[in-house]
Amino acid sequence: MSKVMVQLDIPVTGHNYDILLPRTISVGQATKLIASFFTGMTGGAYMPDKDAVLCDLESGTIYDVNSPVESLHLKNGSKLMLI
Repeated sequence: MSKVMVQLDIPVTGHNYDILLPRTISVGQATKLIASFFTGMTGGAYMPDKDAVLCDLESGTIYDVNSPVESLHLKNGSKLMLI
């Protein structure tokens, strides 16, 4: 499976993480996976709501939840934000 390593910033926690995203899933699926992972990792202290979105950290562009990750043309080291 083809994956891309991105840097994910979560402003509400004040932390950033390097994560591998499969290129074959949708942005919406990626958002749900990331959100559930961090909810579990923080023991429920971080619980994003159903409106959480992934966006480009530098431009602030919000990614369409229906777009496949591969259509974003992310490169290893791309910076994303979960808000």
